[in-house]
Amino acid sequence: MRYECIQAKTLLSKTRWAESWFHANRSLNAYKGCEHACAYCDGMSERYYVDDFTSHIRIKENAPQVLRRELLRAGFSARSGSLVSFLKEEDADRLSREGPRKQVIGVCGGVSDGYQPAEKEHEITRQVLETLLDFRLPVFVLTKSDLVLRDLDLLKEIHKQAFVNICFSITLHDEETREILEPKSSSTGERFEAIKEIRKAGIHTGVMGMPMIPGIGDTSENLLGIAEEAKRVGADFVQFSGMTLKPGRQKDHFLNIVKKHLPDKHDFLKQIFANDHPYGHPIWDLLPFNIMVRGREVCQKVGIRDRSVRYMMPGEPEPNVRVLRVLLDIEFYQSWTLGYPCVDWQPYQELAITIEQGVEDLEELRQQGLLGEQLDIGPHMVAVVEEILDRGSCEILDGILAKIDSYSGK
Repeated sequence: MRYECIQAKTLLSKTRWAESWFHANRSLNAYKGCEHACAYCDGMSERYYVDDFTSHIRIKENAPQVLRRELLRAGFSARSGSLVSFLKEEDADRLSREGPRKQVIGVCGGVSDGYQPAEKEHEITRQVLETLLDFRLPVFVLTKSDLVLRDLDLLKEIHKQAFVNICFSITLHDEETREILEPKSSSTGERFEAIKEIRKAGIHTGVMGMPMIPGIGDTSENLLGIAEEAKRVGADFVQFSGMTLKPGRQKDHFLNIVKKHLPDKHDFLKQIFANDHPYGHPIWDLLPFNIMVRGREVCQKVGIRDRSVRYMMPGEPEPNVRVLRVLLDIEFYQSWTLGYPCVDWQPYQELAITIEQGVEDLEELRQQGLLGEQLDIGPHMVAVVEEILDRGSCEILDGILAKIDSYSGK
């Protein structure tokens, strides 16, 4: 294993609004490469231009300084080293609210895991969290390591100021198979125990059951085992999804490991990904079922939510969040679960973007008769928003879920 300290020129991704998977607006990677060496990792593909992805770890030692610079340029105010630090708490809160819209920063779980073994010594992710606490910005974490518990003190402070959502990628309930395909990550049991500790600390947490490997991770036994354990430890949700396998290094590496350790699955997987789709999509017709439909069925059986949660941003009106959650669910289920064309779900996504970027309290706008004008929508969409405000859902989402549920067991 080779470690190398490097100087990052930039850190944050471009802003993205109304993102329906992880509900993060921007993301960053504190490391380049990942020692967890998951056999299916997308980070190994040529598109990321990272050679020796699992054995040469580049440590972005100036990441906290670059992050601070980029946040200040974006107009956010830090409590230290600025006017805010000299104000009374109520005045500092007011100034913070009057600044740019708060954004959820994904600090871990992009291309590289911010809590991989190198973090034990270098603590770059911890320093990034300290910076985000100074700016009082919400945080999203996606990891396969229980090392995140080391920073629970810091994460609790961020949660008080904004919010924290810590999710674990959990794909394999069977430990023997997990050791083959995710050799240097925390064990599945350790991840579930970490969820229990995070819930005790009062922080949001859930399970991203992805990627579910066809013929290995998508078995009824594996899906049910993950969902039942997530329910037991108090996770907020389990969101299942399939696997992509980009042609080139990622696909070759994965199939070589499967051939060596799980030879009875090799030909099946090779056939499913024989199309060499540029984005790694499988040949859908060869899959025995829709993993997201099956995942929802399993979650309903266990009694746990099958979708990630869009939490309330600091200073955000509750009615706006209520509407956003439903709009994002409509977009997610239509686009990702059912594969509908964008013409069907794009209007709901566009409205979600408008609301998340910042509008007045939707309930107040409704009372003033200004929903259509302020949101720039027609009577049909106004009726959808009003229905969501009244009952927390709408007939459109109800119909989508009924259609998905009708596919269960098929």
